[in-house]
Amino acid sequence: MSTAALLPMAVVLPLTAAALAPLLARLDRRLPLLAGLLALAGAGAVLLRALPDVLDGRPVGTRLGGQAGVIAIVFTADPLGTLFALVTALVGAILLVYTLSELGGLGGRELGGYAALCLLLLGALIGSALTADLFNLFVWFEVAALASYGLTGFFLERPIALEAAFKILVLTTVASFGVFVGTGMLYARHGALNLGILHDSLGVATGVADLVALALLIGGYATKAGLVPFHTWLPDAHTAAPGPVSALFSGLMVNLGIVVLARLGYQVFPSSQVPIMGLLMVLGLVSALVGAALALRQDDLKRLLSYDTVSQMGVITVGLASGTASGAAGGVYHLLNHALFKSLLFLCAGAIVHRTGLTNLSDMGGLARRMPVVAVAFLVGVASIAGVPPLNGYASLSLIHHGLETTHQTIPAVLLAVAQAVTVAALARAAWLAFFARKDPPEFTERPRPGMVTGFLSLAACCVALGVLSRPVVEHAMKPAAGALVHGDLYASAARGKVTPIPAPDVTLHYLAPSSLLLTLGCLLAGLVLARVSGRVVDAPPLRRLAALHNGSVNDYAALAAAGTLAVALAVLT
Repeated sequence: MSTAALLPMAVVLPLTAAALAPLLARLDRRLPLLAGLLALAGAGAVLLRALPDVLDGRPVGTRLGGQAGVIAIVFTADPLGTLFALVTALVGAILLVYTLSELGGLGGRELGGYAALCLLLLGALIGSALTADLFNLFVWFEVAALASYGLTGFFLERPIALEAAFKILVLTTVASFGVFVGTGMLYARHGALNLGILHDSLGVATGVADLVALALLIGGYATKAGLVPFHTWLPDAHTAAPGPVSALFSGLMVNLGIVVLARLGYQVFPSSQVPIMGLLMVLGLVSALVGAALALRQDDLKRLLSYDTVSQMGVITVGLASGTASGAAGGVYHLLNHALFKSLLFLCAGAIVHRTGLTNLSDMGGLARRMPVVAVAFLVGVASIAGVPPLNGYASLSLIHHGLETTHQTIPAVLLAVAQAVTVAALARAAWLAFFARKDPPEFTERPRPGMVTGFLSLAACCVALGVLSRPVVEHAMKPAAGALVHGDLYASAARGKVTPIPAPDVTLHYLAPSSLLLTLGCLLAGLVLARVSGRVVDAPPLRRLAALHNGSVNDYAALAAAGTLAVALAVLT
């Protein structure tokens, strides 16, 4: 069977395992998670089979539900989608292994439901990465949202879980309504849902209705990505969910929105006629700064990591919005890196909560003596986000900054460096208070289980490997991914069924460039100094007013998201 014919199996296998999970749980409570591992392994095998052709500039595509016309389910595996789908399968498998240890004490019914929801979400993420159809992107958005409601409120006895699930329900429903209406408007005007056909049609003429549709799509998918001001659901959901679920949300689910925004900016709407790159740049910079500043204020560890996710989504968006091949390559690279190091950090936070019952940093201290494996894993994750060489974050951040520097986008480069310094401060403060502050750690006898240690070591090893091997990763993976973005017309051709080789752009990682090393050193030093004086900085009036906007009211959060969508509409229409 051809690779193209097998491509849908990358989605079918996780969804089938999700459907079987509750039934398998009746036989043995561990069977649903084991079936999920087999399904993700099969999905990974299908994606690996397509990977050589995809990275060689030849997207793999297949059409379901119709062989002619424009109404059909189209799967097109390009470098961006295939790499994200592969990382989803890999990280998803690691999180399931971790779950076998941390939540293994649950009953069969609970583990069956948990596995079904996780696999449903993972299948939706893989489907969103591979689809080349705007309506099917909406379908995967809804499937992912449905799974996220159940996973957030999984422990029903916790009021905070039910409240967080309700907030996600309200805000993602508002977002999905915008996505649905925007998709319908484009279909009504152009008679097509295929991304390639829309690309060609919008290139000929872009009207007011198209711009309104774009604003609705950006508002909807920016909500899923957790970009400011659409981010308010994210901290509550991540705080309430179990550690592996928080890792799944922050490491993978939010990336769905970024992938779609990248496709809209490069592969659907003509940037020469629509100011989409400038708009994404503003959203990215605001998110990077606001997320980092709010992370610095947090005492709850998981909430701190949640706001850092907002900041990192902003960093990725800035790279993609730079409009350069280096920036696009760095954005995709950081997207994959974030899936690894943020999943690692949330697993560490989940392990602390699970073993000590503590959530606030002010109550922790000295945990490095009792949890050395967790401490080392957490430090690897922090160093990766901080861009410390030779870990993976250094290479991706260097590419993003190089893209900004070569095009003389000085203000975005400076603001991104400020956000990076504040991020270093927030995470360094968290690491110190949790693991090294002079306090007597709480007494507990439970030792980390084998599956948990496997999860920590696997993700930490991936962070190291993607950093040490950054040159071949950039040469053989990130350059093709950037090519599929900057040559959006060629991706559009592949989405229509006519595969044209996509050339890789000229992207070079100057690993030991003095500017990159000095920038990294400067951000590290500034961040450490800021962490030292953070107690005085976080009470500054601007930060207090910013924090006051996050008052927990779902009504206010929905109004903020609606105002953000209106602002986006005004920006694209003027």
